[in-house]
Amino acid sequence: MNEKTLTKIEDEIRSLYARSANIRDRELVSVAKRLGRYRWPVGKEPTYVSDVVPGPPITIPCHTKHKTLKQGTARNILAQLENDIFYLREQLSKEG
Repeated sequence: MNEKTLTKIEDEIRSLYARSANIRDRELVSVAKRLGRYRWPVGKEPTYVSDVVPGPPITIPCHTKHKTLKQGTARNILAQLENDIFYLREQLSKEG
């Protein structure tokens, strides 16, 4: 993971924030996977954890194909993904 990749992911998160009332679960799953999270088979809803980023697992509700997530739920998940970016940037600055 490098700074350019993190910037692209951060731009995508910003665009998702702009339309937070119309986000599908698969869009958030895509961002989570790009940040190094993987699905952990526990609980009722899909949970994504990371070996690289310390912190709580992220639960992304999986609804039907045509439903969007509630705005508050989507914003909370986006905030957690932003924390992942912040942590990864700190790690890059320590390494480089």
